[in-house]
Amino acid sequence: PAGSVVAKDQLVLNPYKAPAMDLKNVAETNQQVVEPQINPNYPDYIAVEGNGFYMEFSKRNGYLDRYDVNGVSMLKEGEALTPNFWRAPTDNDMGASLQKKFKAWRNPTMTLTSLSAETIEQQKVKVAVVKADYDMPDVQAKLTLTYYINAEGTIKVDEKLQTTPDAKVSDLFRVGLVMQLPYSMDKSNFYGRGPIENYADRYLSENIGIYSQTADQQFYPYVRPQETGLKSQIRWWKQTDSEGNGLQITREVQLKPTDRMYRQQNEAVAPANLFYASALHYNIEDLSEGDEKAQRHSPEVPRSKYTVLSIDGAHMGLGCIDSWGALPLQQYRLPYGDYNFRFVITPVKK
Repeated sequence: PAGSVVAKDQLVLNPYKAPAMDLKNVAETNQQVVEPQINPNYPDYIAVEGNGFYMEFSKRNGYLDRYDVNGVSMLKEGEALTPNFWRAPTDNDMGASLQKKFKAWRNPTMTLTSLSAETIEQQKVKVAVVKADYDMPDVQAKLTLTYYINAEGTIKVDEKLQTTPDAKVSDLFRVGLVMQLPYSMDKSNFYGRGPIENYADRYLSENIGIYSQTADQQFYPYVRPQETGLKSQIRWWKQTDSEGNGLQITREVQLKPTDRMYRQQNEAVAPANLFYASALHYNIEDLSEGDEKAQRHSPEVPRSKYTVLSIDGAHMGLGCIDSWGALPLQQYRLPYGDYNFRFVITPVKK
């Protein structure tokens, strides 16, 4: 019919430039700059607090498991900001038996080997630094999570995965972290590809723009439960409650390794200065079928008690070549190797 759109494209007028990741301690007029304070003397956690915020890092596992800003809890009680390398396998993944081949990354053993906290000066600004080191024997790797915290509760997160050369370990589904936010913090506002879910090898159907969605709107009820809702090429992502209180995520640094060919092959799955994100009312584990298809339907999946925010520096493509064995094209895979994902969490309010 007349007026039907048969093709579309977007032209870049000004290439995106990621913001600087400087953590400045802001002071109001005629007020002294407040510096973040570290208290390591609690038996179970290290506390960091400053201008209107309070956070705790567990001495048992090193994770950030409490994050309060201006009286609002950014993490669901009992939950934490945790590393994540797994997705609920898609039909294509299961057709290639990736739920078995990649299984080492589903819930890898992560043994905390050291946890430290100190105050340092960066560009004449005092910031608190909490560093947690882990041994990951299942995948023959080491993981380091470093948190740089300013006086306003902004956190620069540095996730560094160091692998063993020539180790016989599978590829990964994703490299990122996941946060269990309060259920009511389910409003997403983002600048990237949308509004329909899109992935490294399935994003050109969606325009780059600014979109607003709820966690429920991001879930697509496939006949069989699986990975859903991801958005790619994100510049920034805000996750808030109905009052406008929550978090903003931004990113700066490209993933490693630095081999030129690797970067060229993986620019799609690990784009420089951009990231992937999704927010759902479903846990990844509940969407996963296990080693074999359980033949469940999406309405049978229990809803989570919180909003699950996934933040990825890299995410493997979907494939879609066939659903009985074909892997995504080589340039859309995540090979076993070293990765470094850095991003900033900034509290926001209405």
